[in-house]
Amino acid sequence: MKTLLFALKSLSKEDKAFKQKLKNILGFSPTNLALYKQAFRHSSSSKEISEHQQSNERLEFLGDAILGAIIAEYLFKLFPKKDEGFLTQIRSRIVNGQNLYILAKKFGLDALLQSRLTKKEKLSSSAYGDVFEALIGAIFLDKGFEKTKLFILNNIIKTHLDMNTLLENDTDYKSQFQILMQRQKKEFEYVILKNELNGKEKTYVMQLNVNGVEVSVFEHKSKKVAEQKAAQLALESFEDTK
Repeated sequence: MKTLLFALKSLSKEDKAFKQKLKNILGFSPTNLALYKQAFRHSSSSKEISEHQQSNERLEFLGDAILGAIIAEYLFKLFPKKDEGFLTQIRSRIVNGQNLYILAKKFGLDALLQSRLTKKEKLSSSAYGDVFEALIGAIFLDKGFEKTKLFILNNIIKTHLDMNTLLENDTDYKSQFQILMQRQKKEFEYVILKNELNGKEKTYVMQLNVNGVEVSVFEHKSKKVAEQKAAQLALESFEDTK
């Protein structure tokens, strides 16, 4: 108890304010504040990312996996008679870049994001979606799987997701294309033809191959958007050949 009181007293005003903001967002008080600071630290915020000043990329990787697993289990129980293709498609709609961007804004994570990106760059990149996944990673490391699961189920799925709308709207072209390829028993892969800095941001040139043959190419600042657009073009080309 004395150690906890000392730790609270030793927090700076800035840290206390940050902790209170997190508590308002999460519904619980964070323990390891450093994890959450890292979650909001975009790779552009520091020229030198050291051992003690890491960006949120590793937490984003972890949060993406945790979020995907919890959503998968939820859908598996919600739709006991649906096949793998359907479950994959609905999960992708929940965790796609646009949906994560909307959730990040709803939770007010954009106000806490530390980056050197301009407003336009933030909107055209996956920074908001990435910070949302990084936050999930921080919660997992700080509070464990069960606490993270409860947060996702109560604060995201039950509060912010309309399952009927998700079932009706089908804008996840990657999932659509994956299901089509599974039905036709064809192999496909996304290949990055070019990944280079174009000014301050990276540019991805994404090629989609089916059975080793190119069917579409798309270029964008966001890897996820490039993949979605390549899948959309491929679907349109398959539709034209019917």
